[in-house]
Amino acid sequence: MRRIKRFVCFLLAVVWLIGTLTSAYSQQASSQKIVYIKPQFENVMFWENGWISYLQGGKWGIMNSFGQVLLKPQFDKIEPVVYDGRAIMGIEDKLYKDIFVVWQNGRAGFVDSNLKILAKPELDSFEVLNPWLSLYVCKKDGKYGFLNLDKKVYITPQFDKMYFVVVLSYNPNGKYSNPHIKCTLPNENNKEFCLYALDLKDGTWPDSYLEYILVSKDGKCGAVDTNGNVFVDLSFSSFEEVLADSKFAEALQAMLNKSVSAPSSNNQEAKIPVSEYISYEKLGNNYKLILTKGYKLTKSKGTYENVKYLGVNNFIAVCKDKKWGVVDINERFVVKPQLDDIKEFSEGFLAFKQNGKWGFMDKNFKVVIKPQFDKVENFSEGYAAVNRSGLWGYINSSGKLVIKPQFSLAGTFFAKLATASTKDYVGLIDTKGSFVLKFSAKNSNYSFVDSESYKFRFMPSYARNSTDFMIYMSLLKFPKFGYVVIDKKSNKVGLVLRGQGK
Repeated sequence: MRRIKRFVCFLLAVVWLIGTLTSAYSQQASSQKIVYIKPQFENVMFWENGWISYLQGGKWGIMNSFGQVLLKPQFDKIEPVVYDGRAIMGIEDKLYKDIFVVWQNGRAGFVDSNLKILAKPELDSFEVLNPWLSLYVCKKDGKYGFLNLDKKVYITPQFDKMYFVVVLSYNPNGKYSNPHIKCTLPNENNKEFCLYALDLKDGTWPDSYLEYILVSKDGKCGAVDTNGNVFVDLSFSSFEEVLADSKFAEALQAMLNKSVSAPSSNNQEAKIPVSEYISYEKLGNNYKLILTKGYKLTKSKGTYENVKYLGVNNFIAVCKDKKWGVVDINERFVVKPQLDDIKEFSEGFLAFKQNGKWGFMDKNFKVVIKPQFDKVENFSEGYAAVNRSGLWGYINSSGKLVIKPQFSLAGTFFAKLATASTKDYVGLIDTKGSFVLKFSAKNSNYSFVDSESYKFRFMPSYARNSTDFMIYMSLLKFPKFGYVVIDKKSNKVGLVLRGQGK
């Protein structure tokens, strides 16, 4: 009898253990679907490297895309490192995606994507970003230093003066305001060059820089390389003496040899496709098309009552006799004016309305989903919201109804989630139509904005007014983090993230 009782107790213990492990796994699996952080922040910002910076108590912290805190709130600002090249002819924008400027109590520092503090927030200002040498020159207590952005080498501010070194053709009658010397190279047929000390904020062309920096410290002049290593000892009384050191002549010769030995470009002319795009101009109440092929611009023969861009360059929607059609770059109708309305291309589909119902065409303007819906939204992540008899559901790219019409409002899918409402709830649904987060529809204070839209619409004022921020936000491809939950009553924001974590 005792053996039986022992066996039963053992069996119950095993069942309890299995149940406990199963329960723990179930919770973990559930947490992997989405991470919900209730509204508690003043603001959030999204970054290309997967960071989310969040504003709490007036300070910015950093979490990852799983909602795990990486750095607690401590910064006044977090900014990207961007060179705005549009102001200088021939120089493109340059982004250093792996390095950020952090501000604390009015002073700045650098941190990289691995959360390594490259420079503590103790700098007074940044003097200049040199994109050709990838150097960010900074200042503290009247002293100069720099960060090598490519190699992440930081040289603490310690120099009284700093100059870049550029190579010019020597002009014996020229007036040079900064330290300079004439340098004659026997290997270049005694050609005369000018080694010129360039002020930090003066610009010149990128191929004229030597990769060395003139510096002075405690009244002595010398030079360092872009990693901060001493190139010419700080033992001279003037920068002219430093430039006259034989090491600079050798560096100039090496630069010239490198440019000569660089592989020549292929002499065959590359075949550049002729760019084609259609724009328009408004003339009174009508519109004329502007058809562009390469450098040739022609205006359309006819006029139209209205026009719409379709999201592709060489087609445009036009309205004629109150019906919409599509014309190509030659102003030929590929879709005759017979539609009630039309939307732009999305994921290779073009929504159109005919005889009061909406359907979809493919990229060849072939009808692939017949008009049958009262309203539609564009395709996103393989799904399109469609409305029948006042209720919204979703179809897939084959036109199959995968989520039956049941919602009073429904948005497009983003990060495999979509905003939706019923008479009872507002929230986010998954691709099966089930709510993953919901609030009571009665007097609901909550709204949802996907992370792609939020990063443009809700940037802090210092970011909205920054050219660097706008370049950074517009040129990079950001992950689909999820949604921002906005509590309109408290003005606090939370997050719904596609990740795992507590």
